[in-house]
Amino acid sequence: MTRLKGAPEALAGAYDLALLDLDGVVYLLSQPIPEAAATIAALPGLDCAPVFVTNNASRSPETVANALRGMDIPADAAEVLTSAQVVAAELRERLPAGAPVLICGSDALRATVEAAGLTLTTDPAVAQGIGYGMTPTTTWRDLADLTIAARQGAIWVATNLDATLPTPDGPLPGTGALAEAIRIALGRGPDVVAGKPGEAIYREALARKPGGRGLMVGDRPDSDIEGANRAGIDSLLVFTGVVSPRQALALPPEQRPTYLGWSLAALTETHPEPDWNEAVDRIECGGWTAALDGKEIRLSGQGAELDAWRALCELSWAAADMAGYDPTVPPIPVGEAAEKLLSA
Repeated sequence: MTRLKGAPEALAGAYDLALLDLDGVVYLLSQPIPEAAATIAALPGLDCAPVFVTNNASRSPETVANALRGMDIPADAAEVLTSAQVVAAELRERLPAGAPVLICGSDALRATVEAAGLTLTTDPAVAQGIGYGMTPTTTWRDLADLTIAARQGAIWVATNLDATLPTPDGPLPGTGALAEAIRIALGRGPDVVAGKPGEAIYREALARKPGGRGLMVGDRPDSDIEGANRAGIDSLLVFTGVVSPRQALALPPEQRPTYLGWSLAALTETHPEPDWNEAVDRIECGGWTAALDGKEIRLSGQGAELDAWRALCELSWAAADMAGYDPTVPPIPVGEAAEKLLSA
């Protein structure tokens, strides 16, 4: 029944690898998350190695690591995994050495694919593989050439299918938006998606410690967490990015995490496990009780705020799955502490 797990000791100590999303987890719009540096520095002492995973294919691992160190976050290029690296690995696995590959994307993507022992070409007629990313200078001709190459049998590997990218002017069309143009013309999408929520980037990250247990840490349920679920690994959803605890109540099954945390610091914290009653209509967690009363969930008790959200999420998800509960209905507070928490 329990969907959220508990951790009686520091969470990271139960895993060999911590797969860390960047924006929204380690930093937010170029500003480091306050707890990030100390948490990442503590991981080796817990026998947990960090892997910084990013859908961004425009920067090399060295550039990413330098940027992190510039925020006083300990990072080495060998600890970075970009979607460009995954594109190169997927193409190398499927094509013979030296095979011609058509690239649409950044210089970092080109260099990574070439370093994998493949040959870059600009001729769609001879391309055996496609490495598709996006740059601000991507043109109609680029998309047309990719379509031609894919139609003739080239293996199409996309860096990611993120529909938008964040900018100071708000969300603008991203890699996925332009890939949709190719999909419409071609009649199908990419053969492989390197970035989250595709499974390839998780496989590549886990390969850095074969046989080890991996934990994905992310702020995006539809990317970081959904991808972890597809890959069959546990996940930690943090609330320093795009989603709030209240929004987490309504997550569909494929986007539900294994753990909840206010921030990356949750890796060094214990996690109480929500405790169900025998009737499976009430959950207790850290001094809070969430109870299903008909078509409503009532919250009572007091304690750490995150424990209340653990109880609420656990019950909301189960009730939505088994009792037809509408998870968008606001929980009902019972008592002063619950009133304060739910009115915030």
